[in-house]
Amino acid sequence: MSAYEEIKKNILANKYPFLDHQSLINEHSKEKEKLSFNFENYIIVGIGGSSQGSKAVSYILNEKRVYYFDHLNSKKVDQILNSLNMQETGFIFISKSGTTSEVLTLYDYINQFVDKNFDKTKNFLAITENNDAILHRFANHIGFQCIELNPNIGGRFSIFSHTSMIPISLFFDNYMDMFKGLDAAISKFLKDEFQADDLSPTKIAQKKYDLINEGRKIDIILLYGDELYELGNWMKQLYSESLGKTGFGYLPVISQMTQDQHSVLQLYLDGPKDKFFELYSANYQDSNNFIDLTLANHRQAMIKTLKNENIPIIRNSDYFEHNKKSIGFQLGYFFTVSILETLLLASLGGVDPFGQDAVEKQKNYLK
Repeated sequence: MSAYEEIKKNILANKYPFLDHQSLINEHSKEKEKLSFNFENYIIVGIGGSSQGSKAVSYILNEKRVYYFDHLNSKKVDQILNSLNMQETGFIFISKSGTTSEVLTLYDYINQFVDKNFDKTKNFLAITENNDAILHRFANHIGFQCIELNPNIGGRFSIFSHTSMIPISLFFDNYMDMFKGLDAAISKFLKDEFQADDLSPTKIAQKKYDLINEGRKIDIILLYGDELYELGNWMKQLYSESLGKTGFGYLPVISQMTQDQHSVLQLYLDGPKDKFFELYSANYQDSNNFIDLTLANHRQAMIKTLKNENIPIIRNSDYFEHNKKSIGFQLGYFFTVSILETLLLASLGGVDPFGQDAVEKQKNYLK
């Protein structure tokens, strides 16, 4: 059975709940209808897949009302907390297991920071599994809202689940279009209509597999537009945690353009021949802004340079319009194609894309 046939069979058998368009919409609509959570600002407390999906969307939309505590930088945490009106700030604590060390640490810290007049039952929201883990117990004890996650959807595959869609729904009016992008990409995949498309997840997975076997195990992801940086981090987690197993996989490297042209381009072009490239940008092609036109010109020059040096380009895409009316569909489509590509490449490489046993080894040493 080919990789394409395997993934198609699994989709039709509903083995991928994170790609089940209608079930995801139904689950989301049910929770969203019950949710009472509307504030001037939001702080998302989560790490890895618990925050990366919504963070990628917020950066692309240049959303200024949402802050992410996906780190343990105490100075940055204090700076943000002291700059906001706590009464007008909603805190969302996200942990699939309900035991994530960083999330619980930040929960305790915020709990001590807010004053006695702060209403946690109104301003706190937890998103976690329905279990007896600490975060769930906190919500039950204090009485703040808690949305229960589907235990069969892991963090890096959670872009269409409550983990990402609940936060996104708070700052993006047209967020439901992301589900339309998911549906369109899955429909196209099942009908095998990608085959005439160079951006087919099947073709990209096969190209990457062939390059890995040739010794090219570094994927340089060139991002033209600062707003795409967190999208790059989303890809980095998806590719690394899903594929880096039993000696298989490749290293995704996020490279911000044009800054990195003045630091690492020499190595990219004339260093070891162990790399392949992906290029992404917001669509500046139709802009009349001189800065945008210069950035687009740099990108075209890079494409010509890579081709002239016979360096493989896996994907060269203008996915992301500066238009909130269409960006939801585009993002949903892109996230889905990236997930399909990852599942296909895992099949080709003979690895299980789910779980991350090596990560658990480090957690065993946490006190």
